[in-house]
Amino acid sequence: MKRSILGLVFTLLTTISALSQNSLGKSDDIARLSIAAIVPDKAGDIPAGAATILENKMRQIVTQNGLGASEYGSRFAIVPGVNVLTKDITPTAPPQMALTVEFVFFIVDAASQTIFSQTSIEFKGVGQTEEKALIQVIKNINPKMGQFKGLVEKGKEKIIEYYNSKCDVLIKNSQALASQRKYQEALYNLSSVPDVCRECYDKSMDLSAEIYKQYDDYTCGQYLAAAKAAWANIDHDKAAENLAYITPDSKCYAEAQTLAGEIKNKLLEDGKVWDFKLKRYNDAVDLEKQRLQTIRDIGVAYATALAREYYSNWDWLYH
Repeated sequence: MKRSILGLVFTLLTTISALSQNSLGKSDDIARLSIAAIVPDKAGDIPAGAATILENKMRQIVTQNGLGASEYGSRFAIVPGVNVLTKDITPTAPPQMALTVEFVFFIVDAASQTIFSQTSIEFKGVGQTEEKALIQVIKNINPKMGQFKGLVEKGKEKIIEYYNSKCDVLIKNSQALASQRKYQEALYNLSSVPDVCRECYDKSMDLSAEIYKQYDDYTCGQYLAAAKAAWANIDHDKAAENLAYITPDSKCYAEAQTLAGEIKNKLLEDGKVWDFKLKRYNDAVDLEKQRLQTIRDIGVAYATALAREYYSNWDWLYH
């Protein structure tokens, strides 16, 4: 399985702290470490409505115990196993269904198929139907229980340990990906490192800036070529669409300006107006904001694609 890092809410290239070592005690740092809440089909016989409530409970478990809930999916996830232990009909009028359910919660690395921590706990619930009783059971889960704190704490330590021990491998892998023009995957790997892993985070951010420049220059050439092809076919709208992707710090920006001027002058000669303008930024801060947004968009797209891969097979967990 690929060793790329699926996951983590893509808070890319934020301001790097001057600290150079891990600080496990700071909740503001730990909160940037994100875990996805997933209820796989193999977790148990869970109706869709109940599964949604269970996902929300698991998000509360990780957020209330010092971690962030991943919005787009992560290689790190909290997943449940659900086992109905007892089913009873209450001696009431009308009769209701009473359930006792065992939940086994796992914090896992879905990419390497590794269990980092786990805990089991039982809850009860009553409802008019078995599904309603199960929903009530899930609602009775208290994310603030100390048992969940231990689950998350151990999982957090294992995730940090992963990055601390694998950082050199991650850096070399990202460099290799960039040399193969797999820039999106390289940028995603690097920007997935949580800033609580200080040393690895700093190295990753430095390298991501270099690789983003390579990516930007490479795509600039592609967009410029597409714009020229469109203009050769007298399709100035398509040309503008491609030129719009070229940023001011790209190596082909000057050439893009020349092409844009050529198109505008030709259209003026033909009595037409062309309002298109290439991107301009007032200062380095605006350029940096654009760079961060672009990398974030790359990460979201790449994470979404990888989520399908990592979350499609849970046989290793439920066997």
